[in-house]
Amino acid sequence: MLSRFASPRMSRSLPALSLILLCPIVPCSAQHSPDEKQYRINSQIPLQADLLIPLNAGKLARGTPVLAKTRLDWQSPTCLIRTGALVSGRIVDFERRSKQNKGSSLSVLFDSANCDGHVTPVGLTLVGLIVKPHVDEESPLLDNDFVTASGPIQTIPGSPQYSPQARLAYRDVRSLGIGGYNANGPSHIAPGAVIGLRKVTLSVGTGPEGSSVLTAVKGNILLEPETTQLVLMPSAAAVPGDAWTATARAEPPRMPPAPISTGVSKPELAPAVQPETDETEICIAPCSVVPSSIGHELSRASSTVSAAHFGYTPHDHREYQTFGYESTLIYLDSDNLLFTFDPHTLRQRYAGGVHSETMRTVRAILLDPRTQAVKRVHEWQVQGEGQYIWGAGPGKILVHLGHQLRLLGPDLDVVRSIALSGRLTFVSVSPSGDRIAAGVLHERHTKQIHDLLVSAVHMEPEEDVDIQLFDRDFNVLLTSRQSSTQPAPILSDDGEIRVTSAGNDRWRISEHLWNHTDRPVATTVSGCRPNVSTPLPKLLFLVGCSSSRVENWYRMLRLDGHPILQGHGSPQEIEQSSSSSTQGEFVVRVVHAGRPIYNNNDWFHKEDLIKQDFSVYRAADGRRLFLTTTPGVSLVEQSFALSPGGNQLAILSDATISFYPIGTSTVSKSDR
Repeated sequence: MLSRFASPRMSRSLPALSLILLCPIVPCSAQHSPDEKQYRINSQIPLQADLLIPLNAGKLARGTPVLAKTRLDWQSPTCLIRTGALVSGRIVDFERRSKQNKGSSLSVLFDSANCDGHVTPVGLTLVGLIVKPHVDEESPLLDNDFVTASGPIQTIPGSPQYSPQARLAYRDVRSLGIGGYNANGPSHIAPGAVIGLRKVTLSVGTGPEGSSVLTAVKGNILLEPETTQLVLMPSAAAVPGDAWTATARAEPPRMPPAPISTGVSKPELAPAVQPETDETEICIAPCSVVPSSIGHELSRASSTVSAAHFGYTPHDHREYQTFGYESTLIYLDSDNLLFTFDPHTLRQRYAGGVHSETMRTVRAILLDPRTQAVKRVHEWQVQGEGQYIWGAGPGKILVHLGHQLRLLGPDLDVVRSIALSGRLTFVSVSPSGDRIAAGVLHERHTKQIHDLLVSAVHMEPEEDVDIQLFDRDFNVLLTSRQSSTQPAPILSDDGEIRVTSAGNDRWRISEHLWNHTDRPVATTVSGCRPNVSTPLPKLLFLVGCSSSRVENWYRMLRLDGHPILQGHGSPQEIEQSSSSSTQGEFVVRVVHAGRPIYNNNDWFHKEDLIKQDFSVYRAADGRRLFLTTTPGVSLVEQSFALSPGGNQLAILSDATISFYPIGTSTVSKSDR
């Protein structure tokens, strides 16, 4: 199974992930109905939201929009606001820093929200502000709070019974104080509290039109997205009356009122612990280190076939940031190799909600890998420009055709298929093919709100992704919804692999099992967020980088955290990936550039790439069995395939498919 691994240059920074609940499809659908009893109407629970666009008092004007997205589901008697929905307001008044005034102020008013898909006038008052550093924390696809077919339907996140996310108690705005604060946020908060900003105060509901006023003693107020959380309340609840507001301004209490806790206990400070050992850096037999030099003896192809005979012409004379899916190579079994490519016929576009849908033609050539004879030719309609074919266990592949996922056998006959309800965003398959996770885009916003967000943040807004987890017969096991900014789940045969921040360039890798338990794998050190995949059962392929991000590394780990292979890269190595269709061997591809390419924003051309190395390793101990280098770098992810028997490697270079024999019983001479 081939899995994409970008080098640190290609990795994307990911925002914090919210808790995901998995449940069978029927209960999940019912859970999101506004008429269900589990949605508690409680206007005294605060609405928590993340700021979407920066607010700089030195660059604002009256009427400037203020946009935020909600962190949790929330409901008042007149409005159901779902997680990730848009809450909008405006700057009513402001004062910049000047020679006469060393400070600044902002008067903010929120007057509308996306109430269950409809923009509705809603009076909301800013009553608290929390600014904290961004922490990269993932939540598992499978969580202990998921709903089973026989279990109860969960109340919505944000209700008092949902303590993991109901962080803020706000039952009486006149009697709340600032409580303890931990990584998840404060457990209780007072009206007018500003946490994380020094010398900034908040006056609740005292500005023009009932707006709240932020005031800085010195400098222009600056609020950044992703680190600024807003605490909002319905205007009537947030400002009980003019008399109370005036009293609060004229006679501020000398001591804060007694806090009302949410039931979340204040965390005790843990004693300092010694840093964990990075077991992934310790290569103890059975384990191999990739040699720093290639050596002089490279394997040669036993046969080649020109892909141009099938109508394939590489279209690679443009700028790239990542490799794509213009063509693919994949073994269905030892007697069938599938070569697919885009002949670049005219695209067809269809209207589909806010986003249009692109359909392209893909030509599929089924080859005999021994004789290179053509067995069958198909042309498929594929949605979008992303990946459309995946290995799905012995003798099967999964293909995204039209609005379906189809499981195909060795002769490209359809074994099973399932319809998709929307635009496919990802597919993740476990190494054995027993579990398949598919994510479908669910547009969160109306066209009006979508256009407003695009004009404000100058990028496509966050959407929802509906996830279904299938078994090999396409029976639905679990369903979930997550943000489109979150990565696709990484499936092992026993659960899901997670990578979470442990601080100071340390990353914790763990496996969340289907029986609801968590199994630690390892803690590793990397200056960037590591990329991880599962090319073989019980093995993980990991790509990370040094603290300076100048050099990168890759490792193949067992699930006990110990490596069987270690390789160190350089700024010239822009792509490192691994794949396998066997149980005993795997392939590592390393692409070399002629110049350093350091970060995600670097563009490159084909002319910048000088060669690609392919090595085949034994999974038991990491010993190298095969090595070759080709100068014609193919700018696609799935440009190589290892036969199920492990005795042949097919490589696409430019417009040529080369076949290399592999002797699995001996070790490569250059590795001795």
